[in-house]
Amino acid sequence: MSLQKLALPLTLSILCFGCQARSLGMRLSYGHSSLGQSEPIAAPVSVPILTTSLKAAIEEVRVMRIKIERDDGINPKEYKEDLIDLENIVDKVYGDPKTVASVKSVVDGHQLALKFMQCDRAGGYNEMLQCRDNVLKKLFVKYPEFAAAVQDAIEGEELSYISAGLDRDAVLQAIWLEIAKDTDNLLVAVNMEPTLAANPSQQ
Repeated sequence: MSLQKLALPLTLSILCFGCQARSLGMRLSYGHSSLGQSEPIAAPVSVPILTTSLKAAIEEVRVMRIKIERDDGINPKEYKEDLIDLENIVDKVYGDPKTVASVKSVVDGHQLALKFMQCDRAGGYNEMLQCRDNVLKKLFVKYPEFAAAVQDAIEGEELSYISAGLDRDAVLQAIWLEIAKDTDNLLVAVNMEPTLAANPSQQ
């Protein structure tokens, strides 16, 4: 199932233990937003001049967005390898400071998403939850809207770990939604069409 198809019921699978009467799914769906359909973005007043290295980095960011939207998703091993390649490109990038910062911000989001996935191998159950919570704290700083949605989802719950009240896959979907929005903002800012998820298999 593609991420676009999962967008509406994005967090219907979020588990808030003890919440019998609340539908938490809609709380992280951000008003029915989807990875393939971000909010309309205004065209930039001026388009920055892109260096060759910056163009290459932006294209790799676009490709990464396509991969997380594929019907079969992306596994941690592939994600890690792709991110290493992307980081090597971004480390050498130069050009318009604002655009470079936007590219690096998107990459930072992917790095946090991967770290959240890798918490599955943290050892015991408590270690896994502690690992996820550590990543969530960084995500809360980076994505305030995501933070507000999570806090709303677990409101009233007494949890030793925030992640204990959340479904792992639903959280990843929400993180990728934030990354997709940042990617679309970047692409529009450099006068490139946002990558839509309507037909990811055709990309």
